[in-house]
Amino acid sequence: MATKPLEPAVILVADRTLSGRYTILFEGIFATMQTTQVPEMAMKRLVSPPLRLDTRGRAHSAALGIRRIEAALIAQGVTAEDDVVCTTPEGLDRLLGPWVKVVGVSSSDPLGRAMSNTTTKHFLDGELYTGVWTDTMMTRLARAKERFDFKIVAGGAGAWQWALDHAAAERHGIDAIFDGYGEDEGVRLIADLINGRGAHTTPERDSTSERVTTSERVTTPKRVPAPKRVPAPECVTAPECFSSQHTAGSSIVPIRGASLLGIVELSRGCGRGCAFCTMARRKMIHLPVDTILSDIETNVKAGIGSVVSGSEDLFRYGASGSSVDFEALHDLLVRMKEIDGLRFMQIDHANVTSVVQLDDAQLGEISRLLRWGKRSDYLWVNMGVESANGHLVAANSAGKIAPYDPADWGDMVRDAVDRLNRTGFFPVLSIILGLPGETPRDVEKTFELVKEMSAKRAVVFPIFHEPVRPAAIAAGESFTMDRMRPDHLELFTLCYEINFKWVPRLFWDNQRAGGVPFFKRALMRLLGKSEIRTWRRKFSHYERLLRDRADRPAPESVAPCDGAQNGTLPPEGASCRGQGSEHARTR
Repeated sequence: MATKPLEPAVILVADRTLSGRYTILFEGIFATMQTTQVPEMAMKRLVSPPLRLDTRGRAHSAALGIRRIEAALIAQGVTAEDDVVCTTPEGLDRLLGPWVKVVGVSSSDPLGRAMSNTTTKHFLDGELYTGVWTDTMMTRLARAKERFDFKIVAGGAGAWQWALDHAAAERHGIDAIFDGYGEDEGVRLIADLINGRGAHTTPERDSTSERVTTSERVTTPKRVPAPKRVPAPECVTAPECFSSQHTAGSSIVPIRGASLLGIVELSRGCGRGCAFCTMARRKMIHLPVDTILSDIETNVKAGIGSVVSGSEDLFRYGASGSSVDFEALHDLLVRMKEIDGLRFMQIDHANVTSVVQLDDAQLGEISRLLRWGKRSDYLWVNMGVESANGHLVAANSAGKIAPYDPADWGDMVRDAVDRLNRTGFFPVLSIILGLPGETPRDVEKTFELVKEMSAKRAVVFPIFHEPVRPAAIAAGESFTMDRMRPDHLELFTLCYEINFKWVPRLFWDNQRAGGVPFFKRALMRLLGKSEIRTWRRKFSHYERLLRDRADRPAPESVAPCDGAQNGTLPPEGASCRGQGSEHARTR
């Protein structure tokens, strides 16, 4: 007997790079960094193979954000179970029809402007697949919308990119953009659209509850004096844009299906005030232990035993403010370890100040509790260092170092790395080139710090600064190849030479612990070696360009800022036409 096709009122879908069949987090990160210089066949078959679909078009696993919305829609009675479907771009055609009222799209980098990815794009040829594949999917949806008359709601971590690019939002057929956590305000918006009230209705506060259900409707000014791309949550150029700083904690319910990569949300928000981060103003909250355990069990039942901690700072779980609460985290990890079927835990983010609050015995116990069914020699922890100059970091990240003295930042980083190495962790650090206020001495000090890291078990990823505040973008504070000096390139190259040594080992170890077959591991290693050769050629190329630029006198005329995209650089010191407008990239 044939299975009856689904006719859902709501379809939830993530962009193609968030709809890939990855086993470990580094596979997903690697996929989002790729440009079209990698053949699309290699991307779809090796780097980002499609997620499995059942016979009715449901995805075996899906991005955590749309899983949360799916669960909230059902829990709040907005839709029945078969009226909302999480699918993939490949599954859309079998689900779209006149019965669809809303298609919710989630993307982390829909227009290819995320900070880490655009840093890569400067060095590699082609366009980012995050943007190319999203454009392909949205073009199909826009055509289907003309036929079936549904509404498109755009959300996810990259929603701000659509909100700040009116032309792209229109081209993609988007009716409403929601920037923020969507379990209450976003669900209310979807309910309004289902019932024909449109995105113009602003949800109101529920007077019978403490739960906030208000989202801010931001209208489009007739003339935008700032650059076209202005960061969320201001949403100054996007029609029907809703923004919320509310973390929706009281509306979070356990997911009903497996999450992509087995990502398990422990906390949400951060609130440390980093000027270059969209999480800066969202205060951290922690999910209840029972919700976390339920989400893990859902993933394990679906055959996903390698999971990822979803948090801006694992070590702050259960704590208030910037302190740590070892007992709360310890109790959670003990309960997690009791679940049968877990193989491997990957840690996304942590903060240096949290690490230095824990002693070796506590860190060692956390490390032990995070090692489950499969041995891993690279239990990595991602920490943002940004610069060796703590005063520069504090000026751009108000709460990142608090309550410590910024003068001690370099020593704190060294201490944190040593503690993590001693207790079985592998630090994955990031630095930012071109922070506002950066001086050549800051670059020199950071170079010295990174050189020390080269003697330890650690990797360092350099990222170009990308402002997320309108005034900063209008001022042209993006760091680009046009602004790179020889000392920047030397620092960038040093970081990647360290990474070329350690990342292949980390990647191989994590894939083995996650159960990736040997054949795929071997193919991925070959692809990685090819990319290393490409990066080294690019470093040599830009070293020559910078040397040639230094030998040329700076012209008095204004120079265009798109030289780096064509493999050339303007003379050092030359002003740049369009800086801070079409050449400004945002995270």
